[in-house]
Amino acid sequence: MVGSTVAGSYGPRRADASDTTSGPVSGFGDATVYGAPAAGNLRSPIVGILATPDSKGYWLVGADGGVFTEGDAGFYGSEGGSGVLTPLVGMASTPDGRGYWITGNRGNVYNFGDATSEPGVSAVPQAPVVGITATPAGFGYWLVSADGGVFTQGNATFHGSMGGTHLAAPVVGMASTPDGQGYWLVAADGGVFSFGDATFHGSMGGTHLAAPMVGMASTPDGHGYWLVAADGGVFTFGDATFHGSMGAAPPGGSTPVAGMAATTDGGGYWLTTTDKSLPPPARVPSVLAQCNLPGAPPAIEPGTIMLACGDGNAYLDHLRWSSWTGTAATATGVYTHNTCTPSCAGGTFVSAPTTVRLSYPAQTRAGKEFGSVSYTATTASGGSSTFTEVAPTSPG
Repeated sequence: MVGSTVAGSYGPRRADASDTTSGPVSGFGDATVYGAPAAGNLRSPIVGILATPDSKGYWLVGADGGVFTEGDAGFYGSEGGSGVLTPLVGMASTPDGRGYWITGNRGNVYNFGDATSEPGVSAVPQAPVVGITATPAGFGYWLVSADGGVFTQGNATFHGSMGGTHLAAPVVGMASTPDGQGYWLVAADGGVFSFGDATFHGSMGGTHLAAPMVGMASTPDGHGYWLVAADGGVFTFGDATFHGSMGAAPPGGSTPVAGMAATTDGGGYWLTTTDKSLPPPARVPSVLAQCNLPGAPPAIEPGTIMLACGDGNAYLDHLRWSSWTGTAATATGVYTHNTCTPSCAGGTFVSAPTTVRLSYPAQTRAGKEFGSVSYTATTASGGSSTFTEVAPTSPG
């Protein structure tokens, strides 16, 4: 259910003397900054930060799946440089900190260390996946998409979602209660949605924000939560204590805050920026045509849209756009794909005329981007079917 907006204790406020900074990472309260990768070493923007169970370290994850460890965070592998479906959008760890999952915006999840391998979502979500949260026991996780849909894997229990409900702004993050019997979702406009035993403590929904929200974290006892905006403003509700923010010295517009992580005792939190600059915001909805290049700028009316990001075995080409509006775009063109028979390496590329429709303009940190792509394809029987997929989008 959704509660009413309250005036609560929230920021942005001037950070106190306890804040420290190292590159993209800033620490507040008892959150110690252990370091961060140099911007020159990043191939793509940072999309999230995750604290270790003892709060003596953290992981940073990039849009290309690269993982960076600081403090006592162990490195168990990454997808950096492997050419997987991109961009990657979030990360969750196991309870002992000896493994983690990374998810892409199509719901593709990669496990490392002692993180269990789950079957993945049964169908491509209707909107881009924006985050992942592990269960307290570490034998499963929730995925949340921009339209408020929630997907469960392993021992994660479904407590409800906003899927199928009109939202004033897309969902951007998620946090679970300590017992895993509930969770909160936060939208870009500051609206908070609570499910299961997650109690609504207030939100910024309906309040003018200087910058959109990008994430949230819950307090150790689950009786409160923090929200963080792209400009580094921190908003507190319930028993969440304000320890400072970047409100006095916000990051540049091309390197906004990408996420937050709280310390185990709730006495502090870290904020991280993307560090690597994002593409400039588009004035009208765009599409990430080069989906396997997370640093590539979004395009308007591109001639080609890659569908199989990791291997290039499917793409839309020779596109001629008949319309491109703020809510949808349509085109005709050619659908080309590899038959992968007897294998993709030995398969044949075939092409056929197609119609294309882009929809669901999701708000990303590079502006609005179409989050759904539909296209017609010839079936084995000679007929045609329409396929709908999540269109790759920039981080956020």
